[in-house]
Amino acid sequence: MRHSTGKPTKAEQARFNTIKDSAVCVCCHQLGLISSYVEIHHILSGNRRIGHMATVGLCPWHHRAVPLDGHTKASMRSEYGFSLAEGSKPFRGQFGSDAELLAYQDAMLDSSMCMPQDK
Repeated sequence: MRHSTGKPTKAEQARFNTIKDSAVCVCCHQLGLISSYVEIHHILSGNRRIGHMATVGLCPWHHRAVPLDGHTKASMRSEYGFSLAEGSKPFRGQFGSDAELLAYQDAMLDSSMCMPQDK
């Protein structure tokens, strides 16, 4: 599958790896919840990815509305809040705009993780 952003550079891939290895969903973190797995979500503008550095970690619920085992979508929504896949307006209303989520992710990376630089 080809995307508008092309193949990630070493620095971009390092960002993906750091986000995935942290296993911290930016939405779960805001709620004080623990996530065990995250997926890379690309920030969009006009339905196009704006770059691999404009990415945040989201758990499967917050990214694609996949409930945890033993939970229904209703129980997930009640405990974990809105999923981006179920509607961007309520999701952004609860967790912030794309720019705010990106800033939140970047602050998390800056404060707790070191990212390799592309040389």
